[in-house]
Amino acid sequence: MKRWLALALLLPLVGLALSIAAREAGLSGASEWRIPIAGYDPRDPIRGRFIQFRYDWRVAGDPALCGKAACGLCLSEEAGEIVATMAAPGTACPAYVDVNGSSIRRQSRAPGQAPDFSSRIFVSETRAPALEDMLRRQPMVVVARLTRQGRLVNDRIEPAN
Repeated sequence: MKRWLALALLLPLVGLALSIAAREAGLSGASEWRIPIAGYDPRDPIRGRFIQFRYDWRVAGDPALCGKAACGLCLSEEAGEIVATMAAPGTACPAYVDVNGSSIRRQSRAPGQAPDFSSRIFVSETRAPALEDMLRRQPMVVVARLTRQGRLVNDRIEPAN
């Protein structure tokens, strides 16, 4: 009986460890992107200290490719500017982003115009005041990692310089 109880208590910890290991393995080969951000909302009192932001990249391509059900982006860097080209889901490109799998929100604009893309990142209570001050005074970027599966994971926010 004690063995079963010990196993029942140990099983969730093993599951958590495997989940963490799988996530870290997925991020180990991820490419790093420094994406300019704008439109900050530094406080979300219901969910803790999150900073909501809009990706400040140039959006290109056909807006119809980013329909309601699925959306993909192909990231590239042109003349120091990040360009997000709307692409059909599963399109082959060197830096494909699965918008739905990356927790990126789309805000539709006028018909025929490219949508805005936004996301958020958690900030610790100790770092939040200094970061909020920097967000008000200087251009900032989100440092994100793009996995081979197309998931864009926000890592941190830092000055654009």
